[in-house]
Amino acid sequence: AVYTNNPIGGAFRGFGVPQVTAAMEQVVDLMASRLGVSPLDIRMKNAVKRGDRNPVGVTLSGSTGMLECLKEIKEHRLWKGRKEWKKCAGPFKYRGVGLASVMHGMGYGPVVPDVGNARIELTKQGLFRVYCGVVDMGQGNVTTYLQIAGQILGQDMAHMVAVLPDTRRTLPSGSASASRTTYTFGNALVGASQRLKQRLIQRAADLLMATSGEEMCLVPGAVRHLASGRELRLGELARRLSDPEREATYRFQAPVAPENLPVHENLRLHGMPHLLFSYGVHLACVEVDRLTGEVQVKRYLAVSECGRILNPQLFHQQIQGGIAQGLGHALMEKFTAKEGKNETLD
Repeated sequence: AVYTNNPIGGAFRGFGVPQVTAAMEQVVDLMASRLGVSPLDIRMKNAVKRGDRNPVGVTLSGSTGMLECLKEIKEHRLWKGRKEWKKCAGPFKYRGVGLASVMHGMGYGPVVPDVGNARIELTKQGLFRVYCGVVDMGQGNVTTYLQIAGQILGQDMAHMVAVLPDTRRTLPSGSASASRTTYTFGNALVGASQRLKQRLIQRAADLLMATSGEEMCLVPGAVRHLASGRELRLGELARRLSDPEREATYRFQAPVAPENLPVHENLRLHGMPHLLFSYGVHLACVEVDRLTGEVQVKRYLAVSECGRILNPQLFHQQIQGGIAQGLGHALMEKFTAKEGKNETLD
């Protein structure tokens, strides 16, 4: 650490990936211009695919959708009609169409174990209480956790309750960062929910004198014996269980790259290399006023490949929020400091 009189700086939206990607993508555009090829074509020729080794030597064994994102861009009307759109610029206007691709690693990497610990409880009132060990900073991950548990336990939102992070009640599950929360804590919650479901099914089968747990089904607010239609309300079932029986926990640790890579030790200290990635390609149609210098983003397209989407509404909001934040950062925000004094008031 180095002391200065300037304002502090820290990680923000991507932990350095946007900055490195911005520089790298400009170099790719320069190469495309030098070679006389389309900036889209040069990316398609060099896009990583499943089974490839990425630049640090990790075999991409999971979802690897960069090429699919580029193909979506190639077939979109904004890309196909870009030349005509640029020709239609008004007086004293310049128009340009640019694109950039990105891949972003998920989780902490191999040095710090990326662990989630989930806890779920059936209350005596017949509600499932999910103890969320990861902070929701507004991205909506708590809603997704309730959806995960509700899907496994056959419940609607009326029978689900969330407990937000609390060092006395929730289990440690790491930070809400590194694109890890839904994957790491979500998988821990899957395990805890499945454990509790199996226990409740079996105890309800015993109480209703069913032949086996396979005859039972969890429905909103109850456990139903499918053969006879008889039901045992969750509150009644909970009151017949001991406190330990009404609760389940599960620990999940995210996988890391298994290869023994010749990576410098300093890189490993920062969590390199990762195993899981998300991919995306963004396209912007920009207009510049030659007289005033005003820059306007007229049209924008984002194509993302993030694996299985559990909550489409939140997914779309995350993409839209990231775009709005990026546009603001590029066109509207400027932070200046001189001799340790902040010159940016708003």
